[in-house]
Amino acid sequence: MSDKNEWQQNEREMRESFHEKARDLIDQEERFRKTEGTQLVGIESEVAIDASNVRPGDLEAVRDSIIEEVGEGADKELGASQIELRNPKPFDILSNNGFNALRKEYADMLGALTRATHSRGFSVLMVGANPFLPIEDTPRTSKPKYVQVPNFYNTNRGDDVDTLIGLGARQIDIGFAEVVSLFQSFQVNIEARSCTDAINHMNRSFVVAPYLLALCGNARYLNCVDTHLRDIRMMAWEKSHDTRMQDVRVLSWERSFDLRTPHEIGTGKMLRVGLPERYFVDMEDYLARAGQFPFILHNPEAALQIAIGMTWLDARVKFIDDSCVVELRLLPTQPTIREEMVLTLLYIGWLTDAKIRNGKLLPIECVRENRLSAMMHGMHRPMWFVSNSGAPEKLPCDVGIKREIQNAMYGLRRMGIEHLLDTRFLASMMRHGSPSDRLGKLLEKDGECVSMERMREALWEAGMLI
Repeated sequence: MSDKNEWQQNEREMRESFHEKARDLIDQEERFRKTEGTQLVGIESEVAIDASNVRPGDLEAVRDSIIEEVGEGADKELGASQIELRNPKPFDILSNNGFNALRKEYADMLGALTRATHSRGFSVLMVGANPFLPIEDTPRTSKPKYVQVPNFYNTNRGDDVDTLIGLGARQIDIGFAEVVSLFQSFQVNIEARSCTDAINHMNRSFVVAPYLLALCGNARYLNCVDTHLRDIRMMAWEKSHDTRMQDVRVLSWERSFDLRTPHEIGTGKMLRVGLPERYFVDMEDYLARAGQFPFILHNPEAALQIAIGMTWLDARVKFIDDSCVVELRLLPTQPTIREEMVLTLLYIGWLTDAKIRNGKLLPIECVRENRLSAMMHGMHRPMWFVSNSGAPEKLPCDVGIKREIQNAMYGLRRMGIEHLLDTRFLASMMRHGSPSDRLGKLLEKDGECVSMERMREALWEAGMLI
């Protein structure tokens, strides 16, 4: 059997298995129904090891030894320098001390990781984009999936995709799928009450995510070059993973980051990264979209998990045992746990308030514009919000976000956990700008290209290298 025929056969087997398992899940969706009175939450945060004096080929072994020492809750990610920290089990934040227990467990894991890293003479990068490692041939974890998936996108990316990124005089070519191994994200997982509840939460997560990103962008530099963007991660994801065959060159990302023509949107040519073309109707609609993309990996028993695992939307629904979980994915790793906990509570409170009010969703075109603005400018440009009448209105970003914060606080109050939100620190975050803003101010006199030594000094000063 030729390689092409084998590929086609594998894809056919995966698709058949996926559809069978998706139908079974829909038929059994009652098992995901939960009663009121609890709210399970888990967090995942990716960090990177700064081991610049280690040869690239040895980086994975160093990282793995740190993971082994940390133990439960630490795991490998795509990049050879990356470590994912996550709560082994979710916490009920409505129970007595549940949120503080979640925070403490994560703080203990990060503390153990930091100690293990320091004992080897290295530091931990708390930043959304690693500025030290190369963009091409970035050291990757040697797991088969971490080799096969990026290689697929490198081979199949459209020839006409513009892979340059940056707002300054010097742009960076991110036309290598392994570039995403330089990016660290902070993800919030909340258990939904039902499949219907999960779809509602996911749709509303698309709306709120750009507001949170504007507040917390933390991925500005690649190769020690200032891109002048507040958060480059998802822009680089989309460009480096665009395998759609486009007949016509469309608007550049500086004007509109959605590279699809209206015809392409109408005929279903989709990216598996970023925003969907429209809001999801129900779980069947969501699973149908997830199953339309190449599976790349071949494991029919895990076809459903693979399809969802490679649904790289800003938010997604995943299934863990009898839990239907909504995962917010757009936010970058933050310099401190304090910032990540504030963002977690704002997100949960906002979803709760939106569910209570059952307000209108912002048109997806406005969400797309907000998303691009947050990535490029943070809080320095107006954004779209839903007015009291339900109509979209464009407001100065700080004005609109302050209103959304009040909505989130109302949601937290209805949950009985408003006191957990560190309002003083939140005010400081609003006043001092995003981590990218703060780092940029420290390096603004150094020009667009910064030496590694100067970058390391600035990261230390900003609290992003610990």
